[in-house]
Amino acid sequence: MSTTKQTTPLEVYKTGKSIRSPGKRYALIKATRQGVKRADLVDFAKAIKHSLSQIAEIIPASYSTLSKKDIFDKEISERIFELAEVFSLGHNVFGNDEKFNRWMHKKNLALGGMIPFSLLDTSRGVQMVLNELQRIDYGIFA
Repeated sequence: MSTTKQTTPLEVYKTGKSIRSPGKRYALIKATRQGVKRADLVDFAKAIKHSLSQIAEIIPASYSTLSKKDIFDKEISERIFELAEVFSLGHNVFGNDEKFNRWMHKKNLALGGMIPFSLLDTSRGVQMVLNELQRIDYGIFA
């Protein structure tokens, strides 16, 4: 019996671009199916300097659910891992969390005048923010 450590949102956030490999993707799928533990979400939230109430704005769960449930279901876990990818890429692109968090909470013309953080409540919005971060990383500004 293998006792491999389950992938956590904090690990995804810290590993950066290396999560693109197929092996890491399969580990994310497995971890999503098993569910993110509340303690792992709290550690991730602290690392990205956001409160659980801020995260509850963009995850399909209330603050009460996020603060009480021990392990989250697949839908909530998937969104948590998507956020970890966004914050990981953002940290890499901007060089630090302070600059990235400023960008996340300001209106962005390339995103239709929307605030990037407000788009993270849907998978399509997450993809739009990831795409914009990749364009910035490659030096393509809209």
